[in-house]
Amino acid sequence: MKGKRWTLLVAACAAGTALLAYPASAVAVKWEDLTNAQQKAAYQSLESENESLRAQLKELQAQTDTGSGADNGGTPADGGTSAGSAESAQTQRKDTATFLKDIAASFEKRQAEAGTCSADQIAQMSAADLWAYRFRCAEAERDFYEAYKGVQLGSLNLQYLCDEYRAGLGKQYKAETTWKDTQDADKTSQLYSAGYYNRAYALVELHDYYSLELPDGYQDLKDAVDKMNAAAGAETKNASADSTTVKKVQELLNALGFLCGTPDGICGRQTVSCIERFQTMYGFEPADGLIDDELLSQMQEMLNRQGA
Repeated sequence: MKGKRWTLLVAACAAGTALLAYPASAVAVKWEDLTNAQQKAAYQSLESENESLRAQLKELQAQTDTGSGADNGGTPADGGTSAGSAESAQTQRKDTATFLKDIAASFEKRQAEAGTCSADQIAQMSAADLWAYRFRCAEAERDFYEAYKGVQLGSLNLQYLCDEYRAGLGKQYKAETTWKDTQDADKTSQLYSAGYYNRAYALVELHDYYSLELPDGYQDLKDAVDKMNAAAGAETKNASADSTTVKKVQELLNALGFLCGTPDGICGRQTVSCIERFQTMYGFEPADGLIDDELLSQMQEMLNRQGA
């Protein structure tokens, strides 16, 4: 395990520079309208949930290491749960194609619900009616949220993105409960907006690297993710790393299933994101996205295990 200081995502959101707009522009939630304290609270909640996710993923990795039979492409080799496995009887396995089809359908259902009201109608809504409308949009994805509870995907990276998307929906469902219980617009906005970022992050990567089709609303999602990544300083995190080393890291990431595009020796946002994802999924701390000899050793070790 590394001994470097853990760097929280909270540091990025405290800058207050991201605009988290809902894919339908009329339902925009302006992150910059929240105070720094409110933004920080929302992302501390996100980090807390990620701790739980990390624990679940460690358990998943332990099962994989003891012979679950899943290949790196996302399809379990045996097509089901092996006898004597430590998996819960309720665990389902899904292949990559099914997952991409299901999440695309869920997103489209939400977009269809968002389109039931015009921009003029939304502009005239009271606060209560506006929140009710937003919650209906989130509720359109309830089937996906429930169907993918406990689902196991063969690729750890896809598992992360699936759980990230579900975490975002969970925040938005919690926002509805918060609004009904307290009528507190600040707390509701914190949860709903943080949930949007979870969803946007997963969708943008699935679109860019797994050919997920998102015909409507994609640019708003990408803009939100780009702004948050800029605030996090991902583009400059490994500025001192030489291009040969960066290219080697990119090749290893792709081989491990953490897709970062064509290895070009340039450490951009996606490369840093994939490094952090690798560190998180395999339990290396801190998940800081930094390139060094230890990272290369860890990645080679995991690749060797997969090939064993």
